[in-house]
Amino acid sequence: MFSYKNILLVGSKEEFTLEKMYFRAFKKIGLKVTLYHSDNSVKNIIGKFFEKYLSSIYYLFVRKKFVNFFFKNRKKYDLVIIFKGLFLNKETIKKLKEKNIKIVNIFPDNPLNTQVKNISNKNLVNCIEDYDLFCVWSQKIIKKIRKLKPKSHLYYLPFGYDGFIHRKVPPKKKYINTINFIGSYDPARLDFLKKIRDNDLIIAGNNWRDHIKNEGNYIFGKKLCSIISSSLISINLLRDQNKSSHNMRTFEVPAMGGLLLTKRSKEQKKFFPENKASIMYANKKEFLKKINFILKNKNKMSKIRELSYKLSKKHSYTRRAINILKRLND
Repeated sequence: MFSYKNILLVGSKEEFTLEKMYFRAFKKIGLKVTLYHSDNSVKNIIGKFFEKYLSSIYYLFVRKKFVNFFFKNRKKYDLVIIFKGLFLNKETIKKLKEKNIKIVNIFPDNPLNTQVKNISNKNLVNCIEDYDLFCVWSQKIIKKIRKLKPKSHLYYLPFGYDGFIHRKVPPKKKYINTINFIGSYDPARLDFLKKIRDNDLIIAGNNWRDHIKNEGNYIFGKKLCSIISSSLISINLLRDQNKSSHNMRTFEVPAMGGLLLTKRSKEQKKFFPENKASIMYANKKEFLKKINFILKNKNKMSKIRELSYKLSKKHSYTRRAINILKRLND
């Protein structure tokens, strides 16, 4: 079916990462796939220091380690998929392509945001046109890249859900009257969530410990599915770079049978039409208004949950993986 039989993914092997989700997706398709662990996505204090203040040295070390693995490995890959790849440079990509290998980059942040070193850098931007396919989740960002790098091979690749871990499960009594937010801390998100009564709210994600009562840094697997499948509302607070677009929770919540309450955006409306497959808000006032509406109309929400769950089936990472391979074959 596909001309690419042996695929190398380059990123993080941490269980919750996007690369691990794509690893499972490519395996489900029936292809040989290897996941090379280039770097931790969640770094310790030393790793954060080197990446922030000595990034050129840090990425040189990561790059040399990868090159050593790739060229001493006896396996022959016909497709290499890089996740972010901040450590790569033009010379390394050129060496890979000399092996008659297709090189794809799946970039889950904003590649043009070079001010924040762990998001992007100038070296990454300089390499965009060298990839056979550079995949970005935001149509708005793609338009900006196209103006800056007109020779680049860009592909709109939305986020999705992992069919192996994001599943609809029978509701648990302990969660059926709750509202949840699963995501990392930032001040703007805290400002929204403080408006909801503590006894109704479940919060989980990175760096919440010092700010508000929470369930822990990481909720994954069965517990995540139980909370989202059972809760009255699953809140999605889009960050600035996602405002016109979507994020991972956009697809994960419906796939787990949750009721998605999210910031209004054009892309999300296309995926999950407002008031039919999702509930949306524009500002804090409307956010609270929508929560009160949902709580007073619990029975009406079942149809929205059902449609969003049905629509989510088109957005698995297995489907995304197949679409990448089809695009490369065009």
